[in-house]
Amino acid sequence: MNKRFICIMVCLVLAVTVTGGARVLVAAGGFQERFNQAERMYEEGKYAGALTVYQDIEKSTAHWKLFYNMGNCYYKAGNFVRAKIYYLKAERLNPFEPSIQKNIDILDKQFSDKIEGEKPDFLTRVALHIESVISLNVLSVVLLMVVIILNVFIFLLLNKGKNRFRLYGVSFSLVIVLVIGGYHIYRTGKQGLRNTAVIVRADSELRSGPGENNTVLFKVNPGLKVKIIEKSRSWVQVSASSQVAGWVEEDRLERI
Repeated sequence: MNKRFICIMVCLVLAVTVTGGARVLVAAGGFQERFNQAERMYEEGKYAGALTVYQDIEKSTAHWKLFYNMGNCYYKAGNFVRAKIYYLKAERLNPFEPSIQKNIDILDKQFSDKIEGEKPDFLTRVALHIESVISLNVLSVVLLMVVIILNVFIFLLLNKGKNRFRLYGVSFSLVIVLVIGGYHIYRTGKQGLRNTAVIVRADSELRSGPGENNTVLFKVNPGLKVKIIEKSRSWVQVSASSQVAGWVEEDRLERI
């Protein structure tokens, strides 16, 4: 294959990568402008208007602060179940932010079910801490930067001949791209895996199996956080604690 053709292809990949990075930055700038607008409306007591702006932002952005503020708007409106849902969405993205847990604790006083959830183990807490420090957007930008560096080393290697430094640069950059890329795929897949939910309908029953012909084990109320274990047709098996578990109709809960 012609060296000049390879160099042109590398430059094209580099240009596409830079363009993608620029789009990420532009999107972040647009998010911040609308976010500031909604915050001003919230401070002025215009909770419904602020929520409308936040909901528009939510269509294209997932950020813990966005969900946290939406939870505040729902709380001010007296919609405690929706507030719980959005506080939990915020907690999922930033599990170690104390203000989120503080608001959840205050909100839980409004609900009748008082069930202590299971605490994550040490390794899970470490993984959650890493994910809270490095957001998926930041990880995407880092991946783009490493891909740019890899393309630069490939270009230098093809354009000026081989030497140990350029070969080392290509090899090291390629390894970093594969590691960060694999972690990026894992994080993206995990974000789409929603195995936590909140009961949203009154008089919900946890049964011994998937179907109304099974025994009722517990009655649970809106606002209860549950973990989804398995799904069978229109029923899901959930667990609120080690003592409270069973099957419930899927339309009685909302996934986080």
